[in-house]
Amino acid sequence: MTTAPVVVVLTDGEANLAHFMNLLRDRGYRVLATARSYEAVLFVARNQVTAVLLRSTLLPDPPEDFLRQLRDFSPSPFITVSAPGPDIPNVSSPLVDLWLSEPYRFSALVEALDYGTERCRERGMAIPLPRGPERPSQEGLTDPRLLAAAPRLIACSRLLSELERDRDQLLTTGLEMFLELADAERGSIMLKSPQGDSLELERRSGFPDDVGRLEPTTLGESLAGEVALTGRPLLVEDVDPPTRPDYEGRSFMIVPLMDRRTVLGVVNLTDRRGGEVFTQDDVEVVSLLASQMAVNLINADKWEDLHRMAVVDPLTGLFNRRFFDRQISIELERAKRYDRQLTLALLDIDNFKVINDLNGYATGDAVIRSVAEIIQKNFREVDVVTRWGGDEFAVLLPETGKPIPTRPGDAPSVNYIERVRCAVDQADFRNEIPNLTGRITVSAGAATYPVDAPDQGVLFSIANQALIRAKRAGNNRVCVAGDDSAGVSDTVT
Repeated sequence: MTTAPVVVVLTDGEANLAHFMNLLRDRGYRVLATARSYEAVLFVARNQVTAVLLRSTLLPDPPEDFLRQLRDFSPSPFITVSAPGPDIPNVSSPLVDLWLSEPYRFSALVEALDYGTERCRERGMAIPLPRGPERPSQEGLTDPRLLAAAPRLIACSRLLSELERDRDQLLTTGLEMFLELADAERGSIMLKSPQGDSLELERRSGFPDDVGRLEPTTLGESLAGEVALTGRPLLVEDVDPPTRPDYEGRSFMIVPLMDRRTVLGVVNLTDRRGGEVFTQDDVEVVSLLASQMAVNLINADKWEDLHRMAVVDPLTGLFNRRFFDRQISIELERAKRYDRQLTLALLDIDNFKVINDLNGYATGDAVIRSVAEIIQKNFREVDVVTRWGGDEFAVLLPETGKPIPTRPGDAPSVNYIERVRCAVDQADFRNEIPNLTGRITVSAGAATYPVDAPDQGVLFSIANQALIRAKRAGNNRVCVAGDDSAGVSDTVT
């Protein structure tokens, strides 16, 4: 039985294509269909996709970033774009493997997918082979010992693919698999630094507790660095005495974590159980799994990038409104379940339109970034600090009681939101924005569940009323729900 090739289709439900998808399923393809481009990217991230079929009418405008996202997965799928005949471009795009002119025959689609499968094999994608007695021996698995390891390799590869959405667990489980495959008692995974000039220790197992964290290793200046530099595994079968005082074994191997020609890091394994030495067969088995894990790590990085794009504001690095809307429901439910308080603070940069008019939009963006950094630093790690939109910020403070209203002359410490206001007021923004014209301050309003509101909608409305009251009272101040000293009621209509 052959595992089905996976095809992702970006479709709007067009009847002819829907029929073709059913025919593909009948032929043994696994078809994943969506009308949203971001879901198509997620499908590719979650599965080893051989081909992507995109209707040009559903592509984002411009489509380049979306196509690059698909192309960046390793190995990348075969990308086919279909478009009405007159819309087929005269020049080919390097991001598209094949164009189909609509309408097209089913035979043309199958031919394109078959061609794409061959191209994927050329790019290094491990297209599933038939299972059972008829399965041919895989290249490199000719030794009986290697053939015996094949079932474990398949099981490990499948589990690593399932862990791509959790990079930390992927590294932890991956190291355990390397140790188990090689019967090694000690091992570590080192990955290249973001700059690509050194190796940094990510995971290790079996070492004494008193062995501290190792310093980064410059490529080429150690055995591990040499393997990362050349991409060639290293096997030392018998060393007398052991290479280091804290090593018991006389044999070790270093295998590159390499996707095709790109080295991501290395796997170090030593101290084989029973005092035996590692062999070339062990290196080959570990290298096969290392190649698979390299692909999984690349996809895990893509997952992190996608997640970051979905929940993080690109200008400030704070959480975005989408994340806030999801998190406030979670935090309110937790507060209800455990009978805790939850405070919501809304902050707004005063007279931001004037700042934009005086300084220009680029300077306005710089002001938003600087204020966001101050706000982030003055709240706790457990607090959800969000760029709500424009020059507005929203902060969720779990298990936090209502801030004490302040009056002129009060110490800022009596109100944790007042401390943030003071930090913005006292900051010298001209250190980072030399040509800034105008004073930068913020106003804030706060409300607390369940003291001020019984649910999410009322909580937000009352906090917003407090913010409005602070703005009307002259800006650069904090108002708390129930404190009507500024002359504006908190009543929600």
